[in-house]
Amino acid sequence: MIVNSRPSARRAAAAAAIAALLVASPVVAQKAPAPAKAQSPTSRTPKPKQAIKLPALERFTLDNGLEVAFMRVDAAPVVSVQVWYHVGSKDEARDRRGSAHMFEHMMFKGTDHVPPEEHARHVNRLGGYVNATTNEDATFYFQSLPAEHLDFAIQLEAERMRNLVFRDDMVATEKEVVKEEIRQQENNPLAKGFLRFLEIAYSKHPYAWTAGGTIADLDATTTKDLETFYDTYYQPNNALLVVAGNVTLDQVKASAEAHFGKLARGAEPPRPADKAPEPAQTEQRRETVEPGQVGLTLVGYKVPEAKHVDVYALQVLSLILGSGESSRLKLRIKAVDKTTKQPLGLDAGSQILVREHPGLLAVIGAYLDPGATAAIEAALLDEVAKLATKGPAADELRKAKNQIQAGFVFGLEDAAGIGQQIGLSWILTGDPGQWLRDLDELEKVSAADVQRVAKDYLSPEKATIVTIPPRGAAKAGK
Repeated sequence: MIVNSRPSARRAAAAAAIAALLVASPVVAQKAPAPAKAQSPTSRTPKPKQAIKLPALERFTLDNGLEVAFMRVDAAPVVSVQVWYHVGSKDEARDRRGSAHMFEHMMFKGTDHVPPEEHARHVNRLGGYVNATTNEDATFYFQSLPAEHLDFAIQLEAERMRNLVFRDDMVATEKEVVKEEIRQQENNPLAKGFLRFLEIAYSKHPYAWTAGGTIADLDATTTKDLETFYDTYYQPNNALLVVAGNVTLDQVKASAEAHFGKLARGAEPPRPADKAPEPAQTEQRRETVEPGQVGLTLVGYKVPEAKHVDVYALQVLSLILGSGESSRLKLRIKAVDKTTKQPLGLDAGSQILVREHPGLLAVIGAYLDPGATAAIEAALLDEVAKLATKGPAADELRKAKNQIQAGFVFGLEDAAGIGQQIGLSWILTGDPGQWLRDLDELEKVSAADVQRVAKDYLSPEKATIVTIPPRGAAKAGK
């Protein structure tokens, strides 16, 4: 498992469409590492990786079950305080989609002792900033501020862990905010197409929907429903406190004990997704959906959960297929045909969604010509098949590893980025320190490993294919 939340630049309209599609909800989807810039192979001789030395990760657990992870980062007098809750959209009831996302808004709307919006205002007055994110597996809240205010930030987070105030007027207001975000999706054929893609790919598992939610479910969700969700999942034994910055372990322990330690342990939360494992896909699934301004063909394949060793090779494979101008898919789709003097399409890419449960690898082609639909799909499938047949060249493998290393380093630029690495590692693998071992594991990936996972996971009969034709194409249908 390795992550990087800093996507590469998108220079063309088609590439922007692909990027928008892969973040098709108002919340952040889990991403594989992405390079800062497209890179071209510079040598066919593999280059050894540079060792990255980081401070020790300190861990302890309070009596109420709250886990705490701390890394001292003394490059600047700043600290990032984050609370990661092990709850995301996959923990929602199927008729209450959007519940997890609601808390990303509601947790700023007041507690027993902090008035609405004052959490953020307090931090802003001290020269810091706050934010929150929801995805399929987690919801997390973070603030970065001067290190001298560590205790105050921890106090604020402990306060809203168990003292959130539920008011009908507040809930109604935040519902409308979330519903407006959903309407924006519904007005975007690319976003709608991607959501349909997930519904087809996942026939049983709640990864069939994103954390964005649906208007019908939000309308049906009551204040009491949300309060029950909060009492179920917003408990110290379902959370990780992450502190990264220029403070000491003793300071972190003292503040965590003083403010979180007094909170009672909650009941072990239910895991509905554990009872809905996705069955193995044995035949191809396909559908054509509503046209968009840019035509897109998505081909998706199930991949194992983040803890599985094959995820390392699959991340390398994804980069080889579709990251950077010299990647296989981009070269294939953007190559100018000798006869027509035109490229097959506008752009192409690949994205792996690494998740706590089995995720998804998608290859995507963008085009404008309605007549190119079949050729785009065939080209995508052909490039996947070539990788499964022969495997990558040495320079392709080295380039992908260099991209991963670069993305990893960019994710360590500040305390907040380090904190997010720690928290996401805990969510995806149960170990907040697993990310520290990821580069070594990725460096072990061989060309044979990439070829093997392409054969095992990316066979045509296991593909989910969704076409979003360009406007002017024939009427959409199955």
